[in-house]
Amino acid sequence: MAELAVRLGQLLSTDGLAHLVLYDGDLAKVVLDADVSGDTDDEGVPLISRFHEQAGRRLYYLLEELEPDFAELRTGALIRTVLRVPSGAIFYYLVEPGLHLYGATTAADRIGELDELVADCVNDLRTVVNYSPLDFGSYLSLKSETTARPTSWSRSDDPAPEHGAVVSASHPTPGPVIDPLRTALDLDGLHYIAYYAGDVYSADMFRHPALRRYFVATTPQRRRDKYGRMGLLLPGVARRMNASLNAVLEGEVLQIVLDVEQGAVYYHALPGQRYLVGVTLDQSRVAEADQRVGRLGRELADG
Repeated sequence: MAELAVRLGQLLSTDGLAHLVLYDGDLAKVVLDADVSGDTDDEGVPLISRFHEQAGRRLYYLLEELEPDFAELRTGALIRTVLRVPSGAIFYYLVEPGLHLYGATTAADRIGELDELVADCVNDLRTVVNYSPLDFGSYLSLKSETTARPTSWSRSDDPAPEHGAVVSASHPTPGPVIDPLRTALDLDGLHYIAYYAGDVYSADMFRHPALRRYFVATTPQRRRDKYGRMGLLLPGVARRMNASLNAVLEGEVLQIVLDVEQGAVYYHALPGQRYLVGVTLDQSRVAEADQRVGRLGRELADG
């Protein structure tokens, strides 16, 4: 554990990752703070450090509750969670089963950079404890010049399916709401998107031949149904996260990234209690799908 603490200490920075906590289950094993300003508790521990330790523990309990949902989808373990608020972000990474790293930053303009730093550090930690690296946030894939992505369909197939021919939508008639959802989809990124605004609008590419390998043990409709139910639960998860994080970061959760071993689920809050839920099934395209959900969110917020 001492070696892990030394490696984690290299990540600390007052203008970057100011707080890091390594947990074994819900027990904090290593607590590191670059910013210890402010009051202390009766034991002389800075209150801000205590607040982050408590926030990470509550996050552990919240994410544990989501595990059965991902188990049902057979997409692997939850390996990376990113919570974005206006003032910064929380990162929560799987090091090995039962061991997680919590990190917090108020550098709202450096979230992507710091997320990648955490991913690199956690993969270093995984090698220390004899685990293979994971493609957190698809950062390993982005660093690779070529990413091998097995498929049951080749772009050279003739005839290649047209985009519209493989898109399933909850509202098949073109319109100002469903059209942006369909446009946001891409085989090399976002495979499912749902917009919750009183009514629920959704579109997906689950019938595309290139995605066939993701439906060996399930069907496109079952996945749609499961992601639809998960979408109804995520606002409640976001509210509980807001309650857990209000002592450490200002503002309510804007985005949640739930990165599993096979793809990711995205929650993007919009004004007026509206929100988006997106899904990619391809781990090597997690970053691309994240960007697509963000762009669509900005488009709908402005509209």
